[in-house]
Amino acid sequence: MPKAPQNRFLREVAQELARFDQKKQWEFCCPTCLNYYSIESKDITEEHIIPESRGGKTTTFLCKSCNSFFGGKQTRCLSDWIEINEGKAPFHQDPKKQKTTLKSGKLKISGHLSIGEQKQLIFHADKNRSNPTDYSAFSRGENISSVTITTKIPVFENEQRLRVGFLTAAYGLWFKHFGYSFVFQSIYNIVRQQIMCPDEDIASWNFLIYNDLGRSINPTLGFMRFDVDYFPVAQIYDHIVILPNSKMRHPATTSFEKVSVKALELGEPIADRLQHRSIGPAVVLCDFQEIICPDFFKNTTVPPQIIWIDGW
Repeated sequence: MPKAPQNRFLREVAQELARFDQKKQWEFCCPTCLNYYSIESKDITEEHIIPESRGGKTTTFLCKSCNSFFGGKQTRCLSDWIEINEGKAPFHQDPKKQKTTLKSGKLKISGHLSIGEQKQLIFHADKNRSNPTDYSAFSRGENISSVTITTKIPVFENEQRLRVGFLTAAYGLWFKHFGYSFVFQSIYNIVRQQIMCPDEDIASWNFLIYNDLGRSINPTLGFMRFDVDYFPVAQIYDHIVILPNSKMRHPATTSFEKVSVKALELGEPIADRLQHRSIGPAVVLCDFQEIICPDFFKNTTVPPQIIWIDGW
């Protein structure tokens, strides 16, 4: 039998999994791919829900494969989105992330942009990425008349990956706080499929709403009421992500006046901890509606408990 992990937070994850299935004692189930790993495995990694490079501190656990895959796709797009919104210009500050071209007549020069002290736009020619003849002519000021500068920002060319980046972060946040009770719901199979295939439009409903109340590096949980139906939501930076409840993938169309949001206050003792998964199995109700109801196991090691959350 594997030993209990030294990381007490990962130990909590394993303990909760055993509450669903005693045979899985001291194992870890990746919340996105649903593959099982020995709790001692080096394939279990800690993941920042909002990228650490952008100031995110809230973490959860994933398998190494998923963590690496997301980092090269949807999480990278989310990181780029935050970087641009937090920056002083509508483009990346890192020249390596820019694809900028200056054209003047027949001249074509590659380079990058920056903002000067007087808020002016500055083009920096890149000799190594430009045609040598064009670069020499440009340096001497030859054949320069009208100038056109174009720049490509990869994140805006990967809108689908960016959408899935927000979805992935929201899913990870709910897993962090409600553990396998949240993950072990068959209604989330399509969400997991979308997360694992970020370039495809699988969860095609509108699960992303721009939050015009502001932005925050600290992600938060909450509920959204659409007329009489409640759905779990998460604020991820400057968007609200709407997740399925235990019965419905997405809310029905309703008027703006019948929509409201309530933040879920977890309290300082809980918010300060990395994990607090020892609550499952659990059914979460809000105003007597099922928000979370795990259905992967007909019989669990520990009978499900009911968690009541007041509506409004």
